[in-house]
Amino acid sequence: MKKVLIIITAVIAILVGGTYLTFTIIGKWSSDKSTNEVNGPSIVETVAQEQDAEAESKEQTKFIGGIQYDTGLTADSTQDAVIDVMHKMTHQKVKAEDKWGATPMSQDTISQVYEIVSTSKFERKKDLLEILDRWKNGDFSKADDDHNYFWSYQGGTIGKAYGTLNQDEENEFIKNNFE
Repeated sequence: MKKVLIIITAVIAILVGGTYLTFTIIGKWSSDKSTNEVNGPSIVETVAQEQDAEAESKEQTKFIGGIQYDTGLTADSTQDAVIDVMHKMTHQKVKAEDKWGATPMSQDTISQVYEIVSTSKFERKKDLLEILDRWKNGDFSKADDDHNYFWSYQGGTIGKAYGTLNQDEENEFIKNNFE
């Protein structure tokens, strides 16, 4: 009963804006903020962080519009057209404050783009082939850097990538945008 009263009191104190009460691992109550820092975030802080992460994940994996299932590229496509497609391909892999348009990042689309770039005389051929070689080998660890390369080339001001989606987030993005 005493523990229940302590928990109720703590919840009320938190809701009313009371002190930072944290239940420590050994079961003591403490209002000392330094103790909270030693023992990690409070339950309320942890729940808030989880809710923020869930909200961000939903934002990053939602339907974004401008979906192209096919690259639309040909042997005569310009460097700008290829970069636009590659930029849209990265949207499946990255976190960014805003994304518009997506093309599936699949072995088929990667191969299509690789074939066009490898036979081109593009000014940025070397950079594009370096990126495409990584992608062909399943290495997307620099997808956010790749995105920002294309984004910067295209004069981007909104939507710079700041990380990559985890596998669950990417699967959700695919489900929401390509299925």
